[in-house]
Amino acid sequence: MTSSNLNVVKGGPAERSTVILIHAVGLDLTYWDRQIEALTAHHHVVALDLPGHGRSARAPHSGSIADLASDVATVIDDLGSLSVHVVGHSFGGMVAQQLAISYPDRVRSLTLAATAASFSDEARGYLRGHSSAIRAQGMSAALPSLPLSLADSTRQRRPDLLERLTKTMLAMDPDVYAVAWTEIANFDATDRLSGIRCPSLILVGDEDRNTPPDASAPLARDIAGAAIVVIAGAAHMLPMEEAERFNEELIRFLRAVEARATLGLT
Repeated sequence: MTSSNLNVVKGGPAERSTVILIHAVGLDLTYWDRQIEALTAHHHVVALDLPGHGRSARAPHSGSIADLASDVATVIDDLGSLSVHVVGHSFGGMVAQQLAISYPDRVRSLTLAATAASFSDEARGYLRGHSSAIRAQGMSAALPSLPLSLADSTRQRRPDLLERLTKTMLAMDPDVYAVAWTEIANFDATDRLSGIRCPSLILVGDEDRNTPPDASAPLARDIAGAAIVVIAGAAHMLPMEEAERFNEELIRFLRAVEARATLGLT
C-alpha cells in the first residue's frame, strides 16, 4: 500500500521510466496482466486498484474523478517519480485526463484507451439510468451490458473473458460502482483538453459500442499533437481482447517519447 491507501503492484527495473496503469470501472489491476508482462522488460510498471476496486478500500472522499486523480498523483509522489507515463482505460482514461489537466508536471506521456472526454445529452441520460439501476438492483443490473463490451468474435473465441468480467462485476461494491457511473455521466473535459501538453496516444477498438472511434476523435483533435490508432477486431475491452496489438502500439509510442526526450525534443 501507499499513503494514498491504494493497492499497487510493481514490476520491472526500478531505475527505468515508470508507467502507471489505471483500470476501467468495476475492474482491477489484474486486467492489465498482459500489459504488465510486455512492459516490464523496459519499464518500471505500477498497476493500481482504484478505491473500492480490487484490494483497495473504499475512499474517505466522494469518489469524484477529481479525487481519484488526486489519489493517483499521491501514488506518483510516493514513488518518488517526478513524472510518469500514464495509461488509462475507459473510466481510468477519464481519471488520466483529469490527472494530466490538474497535475501536468506528474505526467510525462498520456495513453487513453477506449475513453471519451464528454458524452451527448442522450448518452448522459443512459449512463445515469445505469447508475440508478445499480443502486436499485445491485450488481446484477450490470450483467446484461457486459457482452457488449467485447467484440462478437472475441465472445465466440474467448468465452472465458466474459466469465471473468462477470465474476469481477458481481464482486464489486454497488455503491462505489454507481457513484463511478454518475461521475462518468457528468464528466466533461472538452474545454480543458487543449491544456494537455504531453505526448498523447488515443487507442480505440473499431467495434467499441461504449466509446466508439467517433467518441475518441475529439481527444485526438483537441490534445495538441495527439495520435489516434483504431484497433480492428476490438471493442471496449481492447487491452484484454486485442492485447498483442494494444501492447505493440503502446510500446512503440513509449519508445518514441523516450527517444525524443533523449534528443532533448520534449
